[in-house]
Amino acid sequence: MNRNKVLGVSSKYEFGRWEHVLYGPFASDEEAEEWLHAEEYDFRERELMSKTAAAKLVGRKAVNEMFKK
Repeated sequence: MNRNKVLGVSSKYEFGRWEHVLYGPFASDEEAEEWLHAEEYDFRERELMSKTAAAKLVGRKAVNEMFKK
């Protein structure tokens, strides 16, 4: 993956629906891996993915907002 485009998505299934939180883009592969393996203690699943994959999961609007920062 192009490391400037690597995003993280933290997902949790709660009350019959998935809640997704978007993180990144990460400055390096090491930073992305560190985030991936960090513990949140609330049964969330973490994934690293491309901008395109993240847009499919959390929505294009959320991803576009992330890149405006």
